[in-house]
Amino acid sequence: MVVTQAGDPLYRAGRVADLGVGAAHDGPAPTTESLSAALSTALTPETRARATALACTIRSDGATVAAALLLDAVSRGRPSVSV
Repeated sequence: MVVTQAGDPLYRAGRVADLGVGAAHDGPAPTTESLSAALSTALTPETRARATALACTIRSDGATVAAALLLDAVSRGRPSVSV
């Protein structure tokens, strides 16, 4: 469940909901009812199954890969890195 108001967290909240692995809060401020609805969504067996399946696709070495790409780019003298 993601409660957010703007910017990158808003995008991430939408992705969580779009992927079916949780709920994004809509509206300006959370209420007892909206948080209860989001929690109910997050705790369903279907959400858990989708989250478990998605977890298997997430790389655990992302920071290492990004650092290696950055160091490689710097060592070649390129002005920027595109990942």
